[in-house]
Amino acid sequence: MILERNGAMMHEFWRFSLVGVAAFLVNAGLVEMLAPWIGPACSQMFAFPVAATAAWWLNRRFTFRGSGLLPHREWLRYVVANSVGWLMNNATYLLIISHLSLASAHPSLAVAAGSVSGLTANFFLSRRIVFNKKGC
Repeated sequence: MILERNGAMMHEFWRFSLVGVAAFLVNAGLVEMLAPWIGPACSQMFAFPVAATAAWWLNRRFTFRGSGLLPHREWLRYVVANSVGWLMNNATYLLIISHLSLASAHPSLAVAAGSVSGLTANFFLSRRIVFNKKGC
């Protein structure tokens, strides 16, 4: 029973990670497009919410199969629950673009580092709080 549950959770984590890659591509693509005009920090302010909404939708469809809540309520719960990962993600992003000239010139590198920093927190918070999955 425990092995089955852990196997299912690992499968969910794998799918969650794939969704994270898709969200990263949305985020990094928008940051790279916007950064030359509005700078890397402001471009992330626009790109991150779009990427987070894409991640919610994909996790709802592909990873956890929805919670049974109305979509707008589930989205709001997703945004609130993932605020910890969001803070970790964006703090890492801002720290890196402010200290590494390579990342300032190519902000998608900082987006990648930020994405990795928030992945685990976002998975467990999404799983438990948003999509009502029991266990670790």
